Amino acid sequence: MLRKLATSIAAIAAITALSHSFSAHAESWFEVEVFVFERQQPSVEKWLNATPPKLSKDTVDIITPVISTDITGVAVGLNGCTSTDWTNGSSNCNDPKISNSIAAHPSEVPFNIGANKPQTAYLGQGPLLLAQSQGKFNDLMRTISREPYVKSLVHLTWQQNMQSRRRAKPVRIFGGKDFSKSFEYHGLAVKKPTQTEAMPSTEFGALGNFYEAPKIGPVWELDGSINIYLSHYLYIENNLALRKPTQKMLESSPLEFNEYAALDIEGKKQLAPYLESIPLIQNRRVRSGEIHYFDHPQLGVVMQIRKMAQPTNVKPIDLTERATTSQPAPYTG
Repeated sequence: MLRKLATSIAAIAAITALSHSFSAHAESWFEVEVFVFERQQPSVEKWLNATPPKLSKDTVDIITPVISTDITGVAVGLNGCTSTDWTNGSSNCNDPKISNSIAAHPSEVPFNIGANKPQTAYLGQGPLLLAQSQGKFNDLMRTISREPYVKSLVHLTWQQNMQSRRRAKPVRIFGGKDFSKSFEYHGLAVKKPTQTEAMPSTEFGALGNFYEAPKIGPVWELDGSINIYLSHYLYIENNLALRKPTQKMLESSPLEFNEYAALDIEGKKQLAPYLESIPLIQNRRVRSGEIHYFDHPQLGVVMQIRKMAQPTNVKPIDLTERATTSQPAPYTG
């Protein structure tokens, strides 16, 4: 029996290795390092009409798994939203068909994002977040951070297989503070519940004060994506936005007059808190090995795409995990 099992496992491994050997030459892996910082200098430019970054459904999030905590077990059966669901503002993101887990995020993203130990990419794998020790920007970041009015936002390094523009998947980039307690994703201030709205619903009375209606969040200070693709040359597409609290004239009714109001009775507008989005959207052809700087009045992005040793192996199969999950459930009848 054991001999048959070993033979079967060896056959599966051989077939898997053979299937990947044909695609090994097609894969072209590079290492990417990114450092994003804010320029905290006064600017006369305003971006009140700019919209937050819209993320593709194919966007890959390698940061959330590192900084989040799974709290599904204490969510009283509610189905949570993935990071992509949150940023898309999907009204159905609480639907179990879309998401079945809830993650708790810190109020501020750590500046240095990295895996807990050095990583090695495998054939057929998606973008792989590396450990902080695998980055090479320490001296560069130290130099930039010494400049006046510079605030570091996020730094991370990953490896990815470069694809054509049509097949490339953007990597989600975010950092800084979470503004979701004060602002919605699209910039409007969070509406404070009235006394009536704050009353617990009888439908959920059995849950006491534990139940809280789901909301869209988080709303990160820096948010967006970076898409890198290969079309004879390497190209970088930045789709980022810096979020800053400010004020904006918004449509309202007289009943919504509050301490922020500078009410225009005729136009039914008032000056209200608003989370401004300052976009950085650029597409540039680049060369591997060179350090590239994307300048902006409020943001700075430093990137390097490095050649690396190409992966030659597929990820080993965890036989222990496969054996555990493949066992039938015990009979309870």
